Amino acid sequence: MKKISFIIISFALTCGMVFAAGNQSQQSTVTTDGVIQVSIPSYKTGQNVGALFFLPQVERFNAKYAGKYKLVIEEIVQDMYAEKMQQLSQQNKLPALVEGGNQAWIEQYIIPGNRFVDLMPWLDSKPDLKKRLIPAALDYNTKNGKLFSIPYPVVRPVGLFYNPKLYQPSRSFADMTWDQVIAELGDNKIAFMTSENAWTTMLVFSSLIAVQPGGPELMATNITKKITDYNNPIFINAARQLQTLLSQHASANTLGAAYADAANAFMSMRASLIANGSWMVGDFAPEQSGKWSNGFNGADVRADVLPGNVGIGGTGIGYSYWIPSTATAQEQELVKAFIEFIMSPEELEAFMLSEGGSTPRMTPSADFIAKRTQNRLLAEYDGAFNGDTILCDSFETAVPNSISQSEFPRLLPDLISGRLSPEQFCKELSDRAAEIDL
Repeated sequence: MKKISFIIISFALTCGMVFAAGNQSQQSTVTTDGVIQVSIPSYKTGQNVGALFFLPQVERFNAKYAGKYKLVIEEIVQDMYAEKMQQLSQQNKLPALVEGGNQAWIEQYIIPGNRFVDLMPWLDSKPDLKKRLIPAALDYNTKNGKLFSIPYPVVRPVGLFYNPKLYQPSRSFADMTWDQVIAELGDNKIAFMTSENAWTTMLVFSSLIAVQPGGPELMATNITKKITDYNNPIFINAARQLQTLLSQHASANTLGAAYADAANAFMSMRASLIANGSWMVGDFAPEQSGKWSNGFNGADVRADVLPGNVGIGGTGIGYSYWIPSTATAQEQELVKAFIEFIMSPEELEAFMLSEGGSTPRMTPSADFIAKRTQNRLLAEYDGAFNGDTILCDSFETAVPNSISQSEFPRLLPDLISGRLSPEQFCKELSDRAAEIDL
């Protein structure tokens, strides 16, 4: 979930958004003239796609609570966020609000050590907010009667975008296998990447796992107990298909490509497919045409599920915003107000209009429904998922963080070149996972 341009920073500064120094990475709470000011790091800044909605949202919060609260955002790269939170924790300098983090660290250090604020009493005092939360996600976040984090009530399974000017599938991707897609792609390319966390490539790999017998069940049962052995037919078969896709249909810039490069390949007519979430819809709006080249037109883009009627994620299970136990009373007051603000019906609907998704526990307003229908691509994207869609947790969430963020992308070039066979690729991942102290 990467990208976005310098325009976001300019917008934020124009609107009065305050950014702390990127290397400071610790919160400071200052009360001036009765205003509580809190600084938190966020990866939804800079070129991250989440900045498009998040920064204006923070600005709306600051405007609503002008004279009472002020939230200041520090910029941090997404790939460094989890590691930085662990470092700050060791220094006893965690910010007043953290979004998720390394799961092993959370479950082996933060939760057992009660290094978080129990949000259950506060949530019980907000019955309307509690009704909007997904019960399974709420249960997942409840540890020994204490609520670790407030799970975001919007679910957004990930599918794909394609350019029919380059490649027009013979039928819906829901009714096709990846092999059938390969058979009719011809010279068309897919926007893959091997740098950063190989996000778009990992999504395709996850979809290849999802269509293997037992694949979704394997991924689902290992959200909390991470998978470290990949020497089985599910992963090997998925790696074999991924090798074919990467070696025959990867965009020319795949080796070393970060997310921005993969997105650029798609928006410059050098790739006809890209796996990504609904948050990318904004890139295809006319006001983003500065990112387009070689005759690309965002109005041409279509959306669908991944081949085999697969959606990655969308279960609502996971950790979201939590408050470290080191947060002061004033800090807790502000961040609780911020959590309540971003999970209000108005903000949830604004988020879905911007980045897609649905709220299983909240009935959308008539105004929201009317506005949603006006965005053809967003409505098409969300409408592609149905009751028969296979929802599978991503490879990213089912394996140790260092495997998904470092080792998987690091080994991809050797899988592409054939230096590693699918079996060797999975063995290398398994050997490196065995060295991790979980």
